[in-house]
Amino acid sequence: MKSAFLLYDRINELIEITKELDFITVITETKVLQAKEAIKLNGFSTADFFLILSSINLLNASIKRKEYKNILAYAEIKGNVSRILHYLASFNYNKYDIEFYINTAEKCAYVEIFNLQFSFHNININETLKAYIDSDRNNIKPWREIRLQKIAGELFNLALEYQETYNKIVR
Repeated sequence: MKSAFLLYDRINELIEITKELDFITVITETKVLQAKEAIKLNGFSTADFFLILSSINLLNASIKRKEYKNILAYAEIKGNVSRILHYLASFNYNKYDIEFYINTAEKCAYVEIFNLQFSFHNININETLKAYIDSDRNNIKPWREIRLQKIAGELFNLALEYQETYNKIVR
């Protein structure tokens, strides 16, 4: 229980950092390569989903930097976003303390985990997502206006730490 409180404290600290105008997230090639592997994971725990979502966030922030354009492709990122969204739309994700909804007006999907709202813009709406959108499970909430790409490196580090701690506990 103590580690959960520490996680939320650290997340709140990172959210405060997003308000700092001059803050620049730390992204390294090692982190980018780790994130490229992590987005291929399947989610079997809240820790897995936190790492996957933080990885996608890191890659979306990284691809905007010239030094990573040669090792990243939007297609790879978008393909994994689609895979995760399809997965979330297809099963009961409530056991993972995740909220998932799609705002068709914004053509944006949102996944909330640990009070963080990850957003994925310009998503492709396939039949599975269309059925989800039309279901009573799709409870749209407004965007909280916290730009997670601004803290992408730090959030990714936290997700790695959390998954490592989680894996030690469940083994």
